[in-house]
Amino acid sequence: MAYATVADVEVRYGRSLTAAESAQVTAWIEDLESEILERIPDLEDLILAGRPTAATLKRVISASIIRKLQNPSGLRTRTVAIDDYSTTETVDSANSAGYLGLTDDEWSLLLPGASGEAFTIRPYGAADEYSPISWLQL
Repeated sequence: MAYATVADVEVRYGRSLTAAESAQVTAWIEDLESEILERIPDLEDLILAGRPTAATLKRVISASIIRKLQNPSGLRTRTVAIDDYSTTETVDSANSAGYLGLTDDEWSLLLPGASGEAFTIRPYGAADEYSPISWLQL
C-alpha cells in the first residue's frame, strides 16, 4: 500500500516536479516504504491503531525525499570566495553513497516506544515496546 505520493512531496517541496523527477520520486517512495516495512512489519496494524498515523508516515517519507531533492550531490559543506576565486565542496559520505533514509528522529516518530525511557536498560535482542508509557502498565 502506498502511504505517500508524488503529489504529497510536491506540496511539501513547494513546486511541481518534472516528469523525470516524478519518476525518481516514485521510486524513492517505494524504496523508503519497503525499508520501513522491513523494520516495522506490522505497520498496517499500527496505523489502524493510530500509532503512527498515516499522516505522520506521509510526512516522514516526504521529508526524506525532499532532503535528497534539495541536496542531490550529497554535499555537507560548500565554500565559495569571490576575490581570487576559490571554491571548496565537501561530500557527505552517507549521501555520496546514494543514501536515502530516515533520520533517528523520524524513526522515533514511527516507533514511539523504541527510544526508551530514562534509566531503562534493554538486554540485547529484546523487542521494543510500541507504547511510550509501557512502564506504567505493571
